[in-house]
Amino acid sequence: MEPSSNQVLSADERNALLKKIEPKQIEAMNRLGLQLIRELGAQEASSGKNLLISPYSISVGMGMAYLGSEGETRREMAEAMGWSGRDDGQLNTTQAALYQLLTHPGSEIEIEIANAVWIKNGVTVEDEYKAKLQQTFEAEIRPLHVQPEQAKDEINRWVEEHTRSRIQQLMQESPAAETLMILVNAIAFDGNWTNEFQPEYTKDGDFRLANGSTMSVPMMYQSKQFHYTENEDWQAIRLPYGDEQMYMLVVLPREGHTLEEIQLQVEDHPQKLNEPSDFRLVDLSLPRFRAEYGVHLKEAMQQLGIEKVFDPYTADFTNIILRGPDWQAYIGQIIHRAVMEVSEQGTVAAASTLLDMRAGSAPPTDRVQMEVNRPFMVAVVDDSTGAWVFAGAIQRPEQVVSH
Repeated sequence: MEPSSNQVLSADERNALLKKIEPKQIEAMNRLGLQLIRELGAQEASSGKNLLISPYSISVGMGMAYLGSEGETRREMAEAMGWSGRDDGQLNTTQAALYQLLTHPGSEIEIEIANAVWIKNGVTVEDEYKAKLQQTFEAEIRPLHVQPEQAKDEINRWVEEHTRSRIQQLMQESPAAETLMILVNAIAFDGNWTNEFQPEYTKDGDFRLANGSTMSVPMMYQSKQFHYTENEDWQAIRLPYGDEQMYMLVVLPREGHTLEEIQLQVEDHPQKLNEPSDFRLVDLSLPRFRAEYGVHLKEAMQQLGIEKVFDPYTADFTNIILRGPDWQAYIGQIIHRAVMEVSEQGTVAAASTLLDMRAGSAPPTDRVQMEVNRPFMVAVVDDSTGAWVFAGAIQRPEQVVSH
């Protein structure tokens, strides 16, 4: 899979693709991201860890499995993923159109998205399923190496290659003997700010952690006009990349409010955070940061209502692999890992998911202060669709060397 090409989509081409996208499907993907961040945040409550995921990557990984699900397994996945009442044709059309939009992001942004499925020798996968995988997700179909350790190494090399070496050793353990197939999505993002932060303005400043203690972090600064919105609970700003086809959304809870409160407020309608905002002159202080997070998503998915897919007795993936005399396909694990670095020049990020099996008004003259000096939420967003490619909760900005 080639990285995003220099080929630029014309306005007509972009509009044609946008007409194929079901907005509610994008909102469902973003909602899943918020739900997972909240669920994972509850699991990590005492650790103060940064949380970072790719709602897009997870949606693709689950979508590849959903294509082959049936019965109660399918109903359960559809309900939890927000796909109920949508036929496969619409789901696949949206996924394919979104892939084309994301991989043609305009100048100063590069995205690589790749999907692959490894199939165990001797396992017969339905031809129709393989055709759908290739048509919707442009997935590579590969044989799973008979030696588990070599299979693990091959998959890890593939993920490392397609995330530009940002994610290494995704699989820590070799595939189990009963593994029939492994589905993997990988995404790499590199975006330069439309308005770079000047390094000479970066100064050390205090960042207050959730537990009340403070740490010193490099705080980047600039004063420019940005799309900005606020209410009594939070401030939000869009920092555009390149020619503004994508942006980073930064959401900062007001003093006395927590990230969890904000997430709960907007969870049902996450697009509220993407809604058109005022063009304001903002004095912005933002920490330089790095976030990396890896997780087995099985437990969080179960908390969201996806249970049957993990049950070897009740999972129904007969549209992928026909049941054998004494076995049937189920998902043994879902591994997800994401990494992001934000500096004066822009953002680099990557994620991988493995399943084992916008108009502004004229700017007012008043100046807004936004000092991101306490835990905040970030998302890397495709402007035209509102899709969250990455999303996370930054509790503790880890050091990143300026590019």
